[in-house]
Amino acid sequence: MPSTNTLLAIAKSKATANRLAKALTIQQIESAINHLNATLNAARKRDANKQAKKRAADIKKLTAIMADMGLSANDVAKLANKKTAQRRPSKKKAGARKGKKVAAKYQILVDGKQVQWTGRGRMPVVFRELIANGGSLDSCLINE
Repeated sequence: MPSTNTLLAIAKSKATANRLAKALTIQQIESAINHLNATLNAARKRDANKQAKKRAADIKKLTAIMADMGLSANDVAKLANKKTAQRRPSKKKAGARKGKKVAAKYQILVDGKQVQWTGRGRMPVVFRELIANGGSLDSCLINE
């Protein structure tokens, strides 16, 4: 009989399952799988029954609380409908625009090559040289 520790080891590791399965025949492995599947189905049914009983108990408890307060299911339904009607659709938060392209704001022609700059980030060398030689960025503005 495999111990609980053996089953836990098989559940945690394929390598352990493979190592232990080498000592078994294919029929024995298939039989073990069938038994484990039956056990799994039984555990799922047991879990579903437990959930259903808990839900029934919760409903009974809620009904008792509503009765103590003098409320009916219709009162709660009306309140729920009123709340959903008043709810506004949520607006998406404005976040960072990472990856969005920005149109160029400045351009300059240097040695037959046009250099553009958005005005954000580090200033390109050609624009720095222009300013150092007494020029202004306003002369490089793109008029759209």
